[in-house]
Amino acid sequence: MRLIRFNWSGSKHPCWGVERDGKAFPIAGCATAAAAFRFARAGKTPPGRGVPMEKCALLPPADDRAHVYCAGLNYRDHAAEVRMPIPASPVFFTKAGALAGAHDDIVYPEGVTLLDYEVELALVVGAPVTRNSVVTADNLPSYILGIAIMNDVSARDVQLGAGQWFLGKSFRTFAPLGPVVQALDEPVLSRLGALELELSAYNALGAPYDYKRQRGTTADMIFRPHELVRRLGEQFDLMPGDVIATGTPRGVALGPPSRFRARLAEILGVPQGERIARFLEGERRHNPKYLVRGDRVEARIKSADGVVDLGAQRNLVR
Repeated sequence: MRLIRFNWSGSKHPCWGVERDGKAFPIAGCATAAAAFRFARAGKTPPGRGVPMEKCALLPPADDRAHVYCAGLNYRDHAAEVRMPIPASPVFFTKAGALAGAHDDIVYPEGVTLLDYEVELALVVGAPVTRNSVVTADNLPSYILGIAIMNDVSARDVQLGAGQWFLGKSFRTFAPLGPVVQALDEPVLSRLGALELELSAYNALGAPYDYKRQRGTTADMIFRPHELVRRLGEQFDLMPGDVIATGTPRGVALGPPSRFRARLAEILGVPQGERIARFLEGERRHNPKYLVRGDRVEARIKSADGVVDLGAQRNLVR
């Protein structure tokens, strides 16, 4: 079941529905992720003739006040490309006020110079996860509504320059989510460990800078989805409509400093703040992979056999 959250001309408020055969079928009385979770668990089919998708304005498939939790460095190949050690336990950060629709524009903030992308598999919470919840790989559908695409857009100059991740990742529109949430039923659950993630960037003329900037598989995850959910729930409650982004594979724009230069700076006693400033200046001058206004970003997640297909997320950078 592919669920969406949307506005359309015949509705007064945003609603959840089922996407099927190019149409959206609104679910009566379904205004929250918790209600969508109950509907999906019941296995019902919404009545009606459906609304053509072209008449629908897609919204991020989460609740308006959703918290967004993200796992950093959760793919082995990504940790290797940024030359960071494999974490012994999950590394988390949050994004605030950043959710956007799957086809909304990514707004390039004034003053930012290094805009990066990260395609991620996101979990949308459907039922509360508390300190008493025992989350396992098998019972994950008891807590998670489904899975979706999220782009963890990042202002690397703000993130690294400030010495923490939150501000550089929490600009408005820095978390496009959707277009669909595929309900976490048994066929989807059995494929969570073998999903293919891809992200491409195109310039203003439509030509690709690189064919598939990011290309990876969830088999490379360090901590599995149920482990991330369980770890967060041990410390605080996860509520329906919250979003958990599970990390990104290799291929981001961010380029690590060379080992030689890093070691030389350490030997010469260059202060850490100065090292970061030099690194960021080098990225501005010599790394062409960062996004610029007019670029288009396309992200996809699917299984090889097509059972899982989260659609295509397309965003213009402006």
